[in-house]
Amino acid sequence: MKLKIELDFYLTQKYGLKKLPGGLELPKFKLKEYLPKDPVIIDCGAHIGSDSVELSRIFPKGIVHSFEPVPDLYDRLKRNTRRRPNVSCYQLALSDKNGKADMYVSSGTSDASSSLLAPTGHMNQHPEVTFNNKVSVETITIDSWAEKYNIDRVDFLWLDMQGFEMQMLSASTKILPTVKAIHTEVNTKELYKNSVLYADFRKWLESKGFVVKAELPNSVEMCNVLLVRK
Repeated sequence: MKLKIELDFYLTQKYGLKKLPGGLELPKFKLKEYLPKDPVIIDCGAHIGSDSVELSRIFPKGIVHSFEPVPDLYDRLKRNTRRRPNVSCYQLALSDKNGKADMYVSSGTSDASSSLLAPTGHMNQHPEVTFNNKVSVETITIDSWAEKYNIDRVDFLWLDMQGFEMQMLSASTKILPTVKAIHTEVNTKELYKNSVLYADFRKWLESKGFVVKAELPNSVEMCNVLLVRK
C-alpha cells in the first residue's frame, strides 16, 4: 500500500506523468511554472496535512506554513508532518481579526468542512455532514502572523477555508501584495452564512492583480480555482 501511494504521488503530483482521476484536483507539479524553487507557502485549512506533505516534497527548498485550528485535526497534522523539516504547524485560524472566534466543527461523513462561518446551505446540500459542535479557536490575521514570525513574503496560498477566504485576504495589506499564486476552494452557492460567492470573489482577486489559470469542478456548488498574479 505504501509503495502504491508513493508511486501515485510521483506519477500524478511530482512529475505529472499520470492524470489525476476525475480532473477535480490540480496536479501540484504545475505550480512550478509560477513559483520560485524556494517558495514560502501557506496551507490554510490544512486538515491532517496531506497537501502540506505533498507541497513540501515538491518544493524541498521551500517552507510550508500549515494552519489548522481544530484540536484533534491539528494533532494529526503534527504527527503526519513530523518527518517534514520544511513544514511548520500552527494551531491558529487565519482570519480578518486577531482574537478568538467560534469554529463550527463538521462531523458525520466529513471532518473537512469546519468553518468560522455558520453552516446554512451546506446542511441542505450535504445532510450527511453534521455540525453539532463549536470550539473556540485563536484567530490571527496573515499580516499579524507574518510580523510575529518575521516573514516578509508569501509566494503561494493553498486555501480551504469553507467560505472565509475573501474575509481573511481582505485584511492583508502587506502580505497579499507579495503573493504570486493562490489555489482556493470557492462556493457558487451559499453554503455558509455571509460567505462570498465565486463571482464576487473572482472579481475582487482580479482587482488585486490576479488572473484565473484553472477552474476545477468539485461539485455543483463548489470548485477549486488557481489564480496567478499578472
